[in-house]
Amino acid sequence: MPEQHTQTSAPALELDDIQGDILIGLQKNFERFVFFEILDATAFKANLREKLTPRIIDTTTVQARESQLREHKRQGNNSALPNVGLNVGFTNTGLQKLRPGDDLKDVPFVTGAQARAAGRLGDPINGTGPATWRAEFLSGKIDGVFLVTGGIREAVDGEANQVIELLGETASVVYDETGNTRPGADRRREHFGWMDGVSQPGIKGLTDPLPGQKLLNPGLFVYGYPGQLTEPPLPWMKNGSFMVFRRLKQLVPEFANYLIHQANGFEINPKLLGARLVGRWQSGAPLAVTPLIDDSELGADPERNNSFDFSDDQGQRRCPFGAHIRKMNPRDDLELPQEIAVDPHRIIRRGIPFGPEVSTQEEEARETQHDRGLMFVCYQTSIFNQFEWLQDLFANNKDFVGSKQHPDGSPVAVGWDPIIGQNSTPGANRLRTMDEPVPNYPSGNRRSTLQQPNDFVIPTGGAYFFMPSISALKNDLSA
Repeated sequence: MPEQHTQTSAPALELDDIQGDILIGLQKNFERFVFFEILDATAFKANLREKLTPRIIDTTTVQARESQLREHKRQGNNSALPNVGLNVGFTNTGLQKLRPGDDLKDVPFVTGAQARAAGRLGDPINGTGPATWRAEFLSGKIDGVFLVTGGIREAVDGEANQVIELLGETASVVYDETGNTRPGADRRREHFGWMDGVSQPGIKGLTDPLPGQKLLNPGLFVYGYPGQLTEPPLPWMKNGSFMVFRRLKQLVPEFANYLIHQANGFEINPKLLGARLVGRWQSGAPLAVTPLIDDSELGADPERNNSFDFSDDQGQRRCPFGAHIRKMNPRDDLELPQEIAVDPHRIIRRGIPFGPEVSTQEEEARETQHDRGLMFVCYQTSIFNQFEWLQDLFANNKDFVGSKQHPDGSPVAVGWDPIIGQNSTPGANRLRTMDEPVPNYPSGNRRSTLQQPNDFVIPTGGAYFFMPSISALKNDLSA
């Protein structure tokens, strides 16, 4: 890997030119995703330049809003602030309408998410295309997306509706859906019940890191800075980023019932089994620190809940090699140095849940009756070497830890990521396995294998976007 991945200098980030969702994240209790098709490129560019780009929220503004929110809470206020945010991204088909012939040189972006889902991502396939995707994402009409965010639903809808009105007849809405954080104490949890977003990388020159938070070069996430795997092929790509969107449906009652059934067979607690699959307890407490008993105070403490690695757990006694968080970020776990093996492939996640809470009827029937899940969003400067690398070579790779062994010397059959892994092996009926769901801590040598014949996270749509800088929106894409 290039030397720039270990560079320690803090570059000066042009925060007022970088869209706000990338490095810090737009403040959001609600996020409306407005996917659109460009109908009249010339008129659309005029609207983009004159009416829409002035509404885009940059990172400087997001940073200031973070300070305002901290002060708002310090004064004892629990009410949400509007903090309306607007960002925009374009697929390759959309960019070709705005700048015909421009090649961003990212193969997945140019090819498109639909084709990649049928290949590298391992999504369920019907013929040659994704079998579980919604029709809107298979239409080939999505040229771009507006991300409209805020703390109050009415404010988000007001801005989104205004944007749609400003587009006029230059574009049409292909798909429109709103995600929202979960209510009350579950605000930071995804629908399966786990604390989400605990393990985000920090950015050199921007982030004041928490214990255990790795500071990475900004070029991994935004073009024009140290850490980028390649120079941006086009000058206007500086301060821009690739965004991956995946609409992931979660079968919550089915997953809960599966944990109970499997735990009974293994004669362990369902909450412990769930923690073994994820690598954390639902509270956010990591198994690497508290392997047998949940610690909600630890899970809620940002000074402690991410301060660990797996270097002293080479027998997977604390946390299985196949657990979701160990798969996706094997902190000091691989034979290669972590900064070479893992860091250049990290992503920044900015997703939000969607859909209603599980109803009493669904709990009783143990069957999903209402669509819910995660609007997955992540940022990077190489879709191939970051998001797709993690999905293909970690989550979907049953042998990703190489030559690891059990304490008794027998080989480890790690298996797939039990949460987001996709088994597309021909003839396998998507059966996934995971090694050692039953703990051997602090000692023991019980061999166990989890059988997971069904997917509980189902991809129902996706798209790859480029999020240009604000100067590029004003000048290069709207000229």
